[in-house]
Amino acid sequence: MIMTFRGMMDTVGEKTDTKGHRSADMDGSLAWVLRLLRLAQAGQPEQALVQADERLGAGESLGVLYVRAVALDCLGDHEGAAATAERMLAITAGRGGIATAIGPSTIGPAPNASAGWQSIALSFRASQHMLLSELNPQVFDLESTLHDLAQAEAALSNDVSDGFVLATAHTGLGHGYHDLRLYELALPHYEAALEASLTHSAEVAVMTAVTSQLNLAELHLNWSVELHRIRETLRARDKSATAARHAVLAQEYASTDDAQSYAASAALVAACADSSGPPQEVVERIREGLHAVQGHGLRESPAFALPFLAWALERAGRLTEALEVAAEACDALPPDAKWILTSAAYHTRAALLARSESDAARVGLAYGDQLAKTMWRQRLRTLHNARSAQILERVTLERDRVQVLAHTDALTGVGNRRAFDVRVAELGRSAPDSLQVAMIVVDVDRLKAVNDAGGHEAGDLTLQAVANALTGQVRADDLVARLGGDEFVAVLEGVDRAHAAALAARMVDAVSAALGSAVTVSVGVATGPSSEAGAGLLRAADRAMYAAKRASRGAVPDADPTVLDQSRTG
Repeated sequence: MIMTFRGMMDTVGEKTDTKGHRSADMDGSLAWVLRLLRLAQAGQPEQALVQADERLGAGESLGVLYVRAVALDCLGDHEGAAATAERMLAITAGRGGIATAIGPSTIGPAPNASAGWQSIALSFRASQHMLLSELNPQVFDLESTLHDLAQAEAALSNDVSDGFVLATAHTGLGHGYHDLRLYELALPHYEAALEASLTHSAEVAVMTAVTSQLNLAELHLNWSVELHRIRETLRARDKSATAARHAVLAQEYASTDDAQSYAASAALVAACADSSGPPQEVVERIREGLHAVQGHGLRESPAFALPFLAWALERAGRLTEALEVAAEACDALPPDAKWILTSAAYHTRAALLARSESDAARVGLAYGDQLAKTMWRQRLRTLHNARSAQILERVTLERDRVQVLAHTDALTGVGNRRAFDVRVAELGRSAPDSLQVAMIVVDVDRLKAVNDAGGHEAGDLTLQAVANALTGQVRADDLVARLGGDEFVAVLEGVDRAHAAALAARMVDAVSAALGSAVTVSVGVATGPSSEAGAGLLRAADRAMYAAKRASRGAVPDADPTVLDQSRTG
């Protein structure tokens, strides 16, 4: 591989959610995140890491965690970067992630922003694990990596609308497939990242366009190198020309002072991709590009560019110098150099030695050519497996969505009667009998009057507001379901009488706060062991609710010594 140009993205907010994490709608910090990403990728990752850690000291946020992960990646600390990606995944899972569940009040697709961040974390984790495998191949698990990337793609099917998050997610997927040399799968994601980036502010659009164009140039140049190795010369030249075009476009975008490191990288890639220009001119351009890029501290640039410089020198008739540069290319490989970078350096040296009439080099070159063909066939097999993983993940996602829809009330988004029946059956089947279960039945008063006054649309809006008010009071694992018409039920595990009654009171207050005095609700509560979680407990809560409705804001005494019936109207 060449260099890593990760997409620019929005950051995560100063507001906090119920878990103490900052939410995904921060304003005013985008410039800070962009600055630190540029700092990390332009040769100063240590400074970016320090500032990200200082920011994290005030509370975790996904955007700042991502900056930290990128800085660690640039420093070569792939274990630390992978651990940071794991932390991002833990946060998105805590918010619901892309997963759905039958039962919790959060039933249904996860919020778009969370799905986008989960995609980013999954693809970043996959890339870091692949980099770690370069140092220790025994730790590489191709199946898990392909699964991470397929899941990351599936997350984006949730219609992620935030352009910054979307561009970063597509860039991460492009890198993941690119690291596996699956150019056909990486290409559409790099292109999608470019398209998403151009829908936003001028400053961000320019910077994301630069990185996207550089990623596309890198992709086509790597593709060209492999095609040359298997003697598909015409296709290789075509990919080189495409790489040069993208690099030139990146140079045009990177015209500001803040983008000097990107401009230098683009100039170097364009020079390396130019195999048809005057050899001596190409030699000078590559050397100038190397000097400029090294001035910005990009550590992989020499190892990437030196094989191209060696071939340019050979075309210029300077074989001795070419051999020296080829040897330098092998020596300049970093410890975690990817396979394509390593093979390009050693193949270049062997090929140039063979041209200097070295019989031993010819034998080594022949072996290398056979190895390249074997690696190409292995790449095609991996491509097939990746496409199979994509299909499987899509089918699984669609199945889960169908299942969620089957257990979701279409109007309010909470569970439906089927979801309630499933939860009750699970409690009766697997919960210990000592587990206390509470049911809270909520009925909307005078909904017909609302419909008569404002039409069915007003009634629908009322039901939606009531559902939102109820789900806002329960825990993530509790179920809120609409049993039909204007009646809702909440099922809570491990809740005693006092806590259930207090929660019912908060539900009444929440509905009142949302709808005012125009709409009231009648509430009935029943608690008992899990063995009674079926029709018996529901009937008890239903009786309490109707008693509350008759009492018109009055309390109802206990109806059964083993079951608490507590009711209240709003």
